[in-house]
Amino acid sequence: MPSTAPPARFATVLGLAAVALVVALHWVLPVTDPQSGRVTAASAAAVVLAAPLALLAAGIAGSGGLPLLARAAVPFAVVAVPLIDGAARLLWLPAALAVLTTARPALVRLHARGRGAELAATAAAAMLADLAGSPVAVVAAVWLAAYQTGVLVRAGTLDRLRPGHALTVAAAGATVGAAGVLAAALGGSGWGGGGAGPVPSATVLLGCTAAQLGLALAARPLLDRWTAGAPVTAGLAWLGPRLVAVYLWQLPAVALVAAVAVRVAGYAPPTAFDARWRSDLPWWLLCAAVALTTAVHLIGRVGTAPPRTHRVTGSSTLQSHGRLEA
Repeated sequence: MPSTAPPARFATVLGLAAVALVVALHWVLPVTDPQSGRVTAASAAAVVLAAPLALLAAGIAGSGGLPLLARAAVPFAVVAVPLIDGAARLLWLPAALAVLTTARPALVRLHARGRGAELAATAAAAMLADLAGSPVAVVAAVWLAAYQTGVLVRAGTLDRLRPGHALTVAAAGATVGAAGVLAAALGGSGWGGGGAGPVPSATVLLGCTAAQLGLALAARPLLDRWTAGAPVTAGLAWLGPRLVAVYLWQLPAVALVAAVAVRVAGYAPPTAFDARWRSDLPWWLLCAAVALTTAVHLIGRVGTAPPRTHRVTGSSTLQSHGRLEA
């Protein structure tokens, strides 16, 4: 049966999951230099593989708003990119979202004509780009497929997709992705495919994307029931416009915590998942969360309602002849 829950709630949950994955890469995994306290952003492969859920969410949500992206990304580019190694990689996703948001009317018309066949075309384009040795084109085609899947969800095209069928898609995608990784490892070509850089091959990217999107669509009935409560709905409505800021500024937040802890307090970060790492993790997460909350607040309450510059006041009187005079 078609879902009756607003697509925006489902999109916000998916965006939250994507952001949580990136935050875990930087807050939980040891990415801090024990000597200098300098933080390095996650690898290009990790950023690329974590993006499909966010792109699916953006495709479902519709208009994300270019001003919202700019208000979070421009300060990040000015402050974080010169100071944090690899921080520019986090800007790939906002840049892609800006392009796709601009092209959304054309993508909606494309779906009206193709009725889902465009997904097969983008997958074929990714494979051809992989054979041509163009990792940028591979990522662009796969990300476009993820976003276009969101357009299909928003249009109701996938409402008849049962959870069991979605799980089958996820299992098939995971199998294809694992086969791509195994083939690359046996061939000694890193991530495999035509691209020699750090970006995964088209096989791995398409398989991972299909696995993520299949799991998300299979979980939609459960997520719709979970988000039906008023407290969850209110929390998602507050968090949704701030997800871009959280995605970007979580890296400067943990970098600030690491710099203060190492250079000021003389803390030596653990290099492995040992007992000291487990004991230090709670206060590490707490400090990073406080720094992130402060950063999101300081960059201008991203995504909140515009300031009220006009106020309308008045009164009304019910006259004896039945007319309402304002």
